[in-house]
Amino acid sequence: MQTLKTLAAAAALVVSGLASATTTFDNGMYKVLYDETTSFGWISGSFTSANNAVGFNWNVPTSVSLAHNGGPAGSVTFALPSFKLTADSGYSLGGALLGSLGNIVYTEFNGATSITANATVSVNGGPDMVLPATPLGKTPSNAFSGVFSGSASAPLAGVTSIEVKNVWITLSASADSFATITGQTQNQLSFSFQAVPVPEPETYALLLAGLGVVGMLARRRRQA
Repeated sequence: MQTLKTLAAAAALVVSGLASATTTFDNGMYKVLYDETTSFGWISGSFTSANNAVGFNWNVPTSVSLAHNGGPAGSVTFALPSFKLTADSGYSLGGALLGSLGNIVYTEFNGATSITANATVSVNGGPDMVLPATPLGKTPSNAFSGVFSGSASAPLAGVTSIEVKNVWITLSASADSFATITGQTQNQLSFSFQAVPVPEPETYALLLAGLGVVGMLARRRRQA
């Protein structure tokens, strides 16, 4: 009996943990159901870019870092927020979903650093697709330091929902002297796309009526 009670209590904790692990961000054009329990926390903000794309972002916490002072190579892995993106009523997803992460600073003194990202994606509630691990690009600012950044995109044609989960980044470093990777709050993990208004049924009715009038006038001209 005690064992059953223990299992029931554990199950209750799991369920309550799952319930508190997700929250919804709704800006009126789209919804993001996401996990706010990673070190990235809550969505930092939303934006509209010059090409009318919309999106949302997280600030990269300072805990996303790695310092290596010689010896065997070291690495550390951080979970990024999982999320499900859907369009609000009256809108559809369009364009391409563009995800980007940067600019995370690195330093290397007789050493080497890298950041690798991986994720699983599901489209329209379909099967999970495990994406291959992808290294972020490095842009040096001098002989010893620079920044990591990376982006990837996928078309959203015919997509009503997209779910991104099991997202991880792995920071790795090796050095005879020392090497570091340092996340800063001005660094961002962001996703952008198009939120396209869907015409109301009345709009289609007016369009059809207009086409009917044009056709009738054309027939009258031919008869005249």
